[in-house]
Amino acid sequence: MNAPQPRANFAIVTVVLPGPTRKREPAPYQFRVTYKNPDPSEPGCVATWTVTGGREDYQIAAERTTDGNMEWHCTCPDAVYHGEYRHHYFCKHVHGLQALLKAAVEPARAPLAA
Repeated sequence: MNAPQPRANFAIVTVVLPGPTRKREPAPYQFRVTYKNPDPSEPGCVATWTVTGGREDYQIAAERTTDGNMEWHCTCPDAVYHGEYRHHYFCKHVHGLQALLKAAVEPARAPLAA
């Protein structure tokens, strides 16, 4: 009898971003981790996510360069169109994910005294 394989502890997180229509009304987008490098400090792919909730599903990848910087890649048409300017432009999917990751690592602030 084969022992069950352990499941990866990957989560799905929902973030509200401007929607896919021209009105850009807020819409929920789901980000699901599909790969996480066991040594994220090394150059190469750090993690990948699948993004759902828009017109199509997209993939995001975070890549650590040899000089330690992070490069972000998204397969959405907006990111592909602006691809040659990727150091100066990120699509809404990457912005949303970056904000989510930043909020996850920042320490909680103490409430302001009244």
